[in-house]
Amino acid sequence: MSVELVNVRTKDGVRLDGSWLKPASPGKSQFPVDVMILHHGVAGNFYGASPFEDWGPWLAENGCAAIRVNNRGHDPISQATMNGERVKLGAAYEVIDSSRADWEAWIDFAQQAGYERIGIWGHSLGAVKTIYHAAMENDFRVQCVIAASPPRFSYGMYAGTENWGEVKDIGKRFQETIDIAKSHIDAGHPEQLIQVQYPVPLLVSAGTYIDKYGPEEQYDIVKHIPSVSMPLLSYIGTTEPLGEFPFLGLPQELQKLAGEFDHFTFEYVEGANHFYSEHRKEVWDITSKWLKGLGDSGQLPRGKAVWA
Repeated sequence: MSVELVNVRTKDGVRLDGSWLKPASPGKSQFPVDVMILHHGVAGNFYGASPFEDWGPWLAENGCAAIRVNNRGHDPISQATMNGERVKLGAAYEVIDSSRADWEAWIDFAQQAGYERIGIWGHSLGAVKTIYHAAMENDFRVQCVIAASPPRFSYGMYAGTENWGEVKDIGKRFQETIDIAKSHIDAGHPEQLIQVQYPVPLLVSAGTYIDKYGPEEQYDIVKHIPSVSMPLLSYIGTTEPLGEFPFLGLPQELQKLAGEFDHFTFEYVEGANHFYSEHRKEVWDITSKWLKGLGDSGQLPRGKAVWA
């Protein structure tokens, strides 16, 4: 195996970096994809600690290249040039809809590198973005997508929850945070940083908070999964805080969707936490079996003439 540092520039001018792990025997993938693009979660990056530090090499050992990449939500705060201007990005300032350009840039890179069968594997917020991109874009070049521990962004669910364990009036507290963020936006300061506690503790700009958690519910994966056309695998560890935001009630919703839609598969990973710290091999076994099953079932490959 060999590793090469690579970068792309999105259509709105953001430079993103990554690493390209190439298998020792190119062209001999054991799976119905030749490359998997790996997207980090909130405030992550392509070189930091994450489950992909194990899953990437295991892909390469099976003949599938792994491109572990940054998206514009990398690190807590970052800067980039967009349309000729310096702007603040990173987890505190990103707009999730804009990440569609990041996914497109890395898919372009993989295609230009000669890969015809492309998969995307996202973790945490990267999993939400992967589902969102797949639902919105239906890119015929993407054969399949994998979403590890995707949280749910649902204003209605958060605001409608009265008590959360020993915490009382959780919905009211969440709504108060929404109102604070809106007040900064109304005053013309969407970049104002606020320290929030709900649904998760986070230092975030008012604009980003409303983009993620506001009433429009633009990124609720439960709403988007039915619109994904390619095969989709998702899993959640059983030691996630399943009784708390943002996973409250989510596994049950995903199980229901898996029973309704043939393209969607959902699995629990027994004993695993959000980062699958002691259970990455179990996740790998689930994933590799699913990928091989796609090839055996004849669901792949997708093609422009069929799917465009």
